[in-house]
Amino acid sequence: MLGNWWKTKAIDRVIGLIAGQGELPILFAKAASSLKREVVTFGVEGQTDRRVEALSRETHYVRMGELARLAELLKSSHVKRAVLAGGLPKREIYNPSLTLDQAAKDLLQQTSNRGDDHLLRAFRFFLKAKCGVSVVDSRVFLKEVLVPRGVLTRRAPTEEEWKDLRFGRRAAKMVGGLDIGQTVVVKKGVVLAVEAIEGTDAAIRRGGELGGEGAVVVKTAKPRQDLRFDLPCVGVETLHSLKAVSSRVLGLEAGKALMLFKEEVLRQADGEGITIVGLS
Repeated sequence: MLGNWWKTKAIDRVIGLIAGQGELPILFAKAASSLKREVVTFGVEGQTDRRVEALSRETHYVRMGELARLAELLKSSHVKRAVLAGGLPKREIYNPSLTLDQAAKDLLQQTSNRGDDHLLRAFRFFLKAKCGVSVVDSRVFLKEVLVPRGVLTRRAPTEEEWKDLRFGRRAAKMVGGLDIGQTVVVKKGVVLAVEAIEGTDAAIRRGGELGGEGAVVVKTAKPRQDLRFDLPCVGVETLHSLKAVSSRVLGLEAGKALMLFKEEVLRQADGEGITIVGLS
């Protein structure tokens, strides 16, 4: 009886990390470790930053498209709960030359809508059905990098920029409702760009080039987005994209967006005269 109790407690301390690109998997692993959780990481070859290994009890890698192999590793590692952190390049995911195993092919065939939300939802069902893994909300571990409500920088928006922020939020929600993207670029009530397969930074640069100086960028969660899978996320690179097109305002959905390296992002934003606002 005591042995079963101890085994259950040991399993509860383990959290799986299905890791994609970027800094988010690193931040998650650090946060989980600080909360005395043992992190078992499942990365993607050629995509996941190997610095995560130093923060993990064990690390495994699969090739993109190897779903059956991922399920086998999750089961053999006795992981029962996992988070998804870090994205994968959409161009690669939808590349017709990508080699998929049969499990991945079956998942795609069963998903008539290939939007991000639908694919991630199907992936969640796959993990639960094939290896008994439940996907949990990473925000529990990442409260420090969640975007709060209000003006976060020294410079506040002008009245005209507030109008574009509110308009951009409505537009982003409508676009997100179609499972297209999370980001829009607007100026004086006109939508300049909508994020699609190219990603946030490319959308910012395209919209800024079309609208010139003063474009406003808004990034929100989609209305039906499962935040366990795909949190809106920005970082220092986002600022570089804003600066490249002379955009001075960024609106993010409070409580649902992550700001990686928040202190550094806000410091640089203040230095460049860029406004960042947590919208609700």
